[in-house]
Amino acid sequence: MKKMLWSLCLMGVAAPVSAAFFQQKADEQSEAKTESPVKVNVQGADDALADNVRALLPSLRALKCDSPAERVARFIESSDDKLQEAAEAMGYYDARFNVTPVRQAQCLALNVAVAPGEPVRVTDVKVQITGDGKDLSVFRELTAAPPYRVGDVLVLRQYEDFKTSLGRAATSNGFFDAEYITRTIEVDPDTLQAQVHIHFDTGKRYRVGKVAVKQDVLDDKHLQRFVRVRQGDVYEADAIRKQQQLLEGASYYSEVLVSSDFEQAVNGEVPVNIEAKRRKRYSYTGKVGYATDTGAHLETGMDIHWVNAKGHKLNARGSVGQDQQSAEVTYKVPLWNPEHEYTSLGVGWKQSDNGDIESRATKVGVDYNRRNKSDWQQTVFINYLDEITQVNGEAATKAQLTLIGARVKKTKVDDTPFAGNGWTLGAELQGAQQGVLSDQSVLQAKLHGKRLQTLSNNGKVIVQANLGTTLTDDLNEMPKSLRFFAGGVNSVRGYDFESLGEKNAESEVIGGKHLLTGSLEYEHPLVDKWSAAAFVDAGNAFDDSRNLTMKVGAGFGVRWKSPLGKLRADLAVPKDDTRDMHFYFGLGPDL
Repeated sequence: MKKMLWSLCLMGVAAPVSAAFFQQKADEQSEAKTESPVKVNVQGADDALADNVRALLPSLRALKCDSPAERVARFIESSDDKLQEAAEAMGYYDARFNVTPVRQAQCLALNVAVAPGEPVRVTDVKVQITGDGKDLSVFRELTAAPPYRVGDVLVLRQYEDFKTSLGRAATSNGFFDAEYITRTIEVDPDTLQAQVHIHFDTGKRYRVGKVAVKQDVLDDKHLQRFVRVRQGDVYEADAIRKQQQLLEGASYYSEVLVSSDFEQAVNGEVPVNIEAKRRKRYSYTGKVGYATDTGAHLETGMDIHWVNAKGHKLNARGSVGQDQQSAEVTYKVPLWNPEHEYTSLGVGWKQSDNGDIESRATKVGVDYNRRNKSDWQQTVFINYLDEITQVNGEAATKAQLTLIGARVKKTKVDDTPFAGNGWTLGAELQGAQQGVLSDQSVLQAKLHGKRLQTLSNNGKVIVQANLGTTLTDDLNEMPKSLRFFAGGVNSVRGYDFESLGEKNAESEVIGGKHLLTGSLEYEHPLVDKWSAAAFVDAGNAFDDSRNLTMKVGAGFGVRWKSPLGKLRADLAVPKDDTRDMHFYFGLGPDL
């Protein structure tokens, strides 16, 4: 019985075709197609075998429509070994080929008739992993999913892909001395059976050596809060990559380079070098814009990316618009886990007027923020609010409140800024007690949720809801910033911004203690980056649920995936008066 032993450990014997080789040949064939008018027609083979035959044929660049018969004959003769190689790579060791030149569309063409025969099937697979990494989950998973199961056709690419996965797992986890003890494929052409044996020894696992950081922004004490790769840790490529991402996300540096070279290892420890180049310390922003709800506005901002060697930050923002003006300064202090834990002190001023009710508010607050392992953003805060609220034709009321509260929020999305599926959920609870640096008692809760789902036809369904409730004695004593209003592009389309809520005797909207809004939208793809949308919104702000009247608005719009994000343009009408058309314009992600 004649057997064929294929092993990369032996010299002078045939070696399996690598995945890279497949791709190289495919690339060459693609290039040949663009440079030669000669077509290759493969008959008698399935798609996979036909594609591999085309990929491994010699380049067609030397053939033209009018190539002489001698040149065509030499090409066909030189193709014999390549055709056999293409067949064996797909498991056909008894394949026969007949290449015939023909005229097709006034040009030369090659008809390749294939009689593949029966394929070689795998009858025995042994994968063994030894060394320090044998019990790691990544290697256990690879062992549990060998390149073949008994009865599979011997497609060599699966063998090469499996070896590539072993090599990547070893390199990524610090097994730089890994080697193959055995890697063989034994093929018996008579019985069309194959045995595959792989013995991979990971060797010892390297560790992280000296970690050297070169930067000039943070002092050493605060820099160490950003350094998570420590000498003595087991080497993991993912940890090195995350270290780089952590420093890049700190916003102190314009470029971060993290390198490690196992060839420089000493006593099994790989040195890690980090070089971070500082960014510009100050940055300024300014823009002129238009929002459907608030009209034209001018915004300016300044960021100090590090105030001192402790990495503290400061940003200032200002906005002037038709209906509101605001200014805010925030001082941010990174804490022990600075990528997701910080505290901040903020001072802000805001004046707003929606036509019926006006307010002027000053707020000073401090908060603590963290993101937990489940990616929930958590905040606890204390805000002191001094606000004057005035309804047209009525005396102004002043409120001084010390609000203590907490909020949580999480967004899970598959692909920003053009998300296909995802959701966001947020909740907030805050309150003040009369006599405790407050002139009234109030307790308020808010809940917001949004769900995005892409259907099988690539259409999208977007559902969202907003709930709010306030416990307080008198709505008229509440500052405007704590009152609920509905209406507008992010609330109930078909109604003006903050035009829905309780009304006074003069029919002026004064807001409400409670809020309930919901929206259902369907977006249907049109062409390229364009889609159409239809929606229904409903809701209101109210003082007593027994007197709740849900206002309904509906409309349609278009969406465009612009380089800056999703652009929206909507037309909506209220159910109360379908002749009252409202236009809305927006830019930003769905989630």
